[in-house]
Amino acid sequence: MSKIIIDVRGLACPEPLIAFTNAIKQTDAAELEISFDCPAARDNIIRAADSTGWTVVSVADTLNYTVMNLTKKS
Repeated sequence: MSKIIIDVRGLACPEPLIAFTNAIKQTDAAELEISFDCPAARDNIIRAADSTGWTVVSVADTLNYTVMNLTKKS
């Protein structure tokens, strides 16, 4: 399966969370990468991932944004 890549840098909350939830509803992919620069999105996406069967594999903070990698729980 392929990996979903979402770039929502520049979008204010709750747009990153909405993009994440829409993406996981519309795909069979088991991996997802999302880049965002809204500080509140980190906790919101982690909570949403946990409640929808996804696991946060890594979180990398750069100077201006965050990249989060997730996998679907089997």
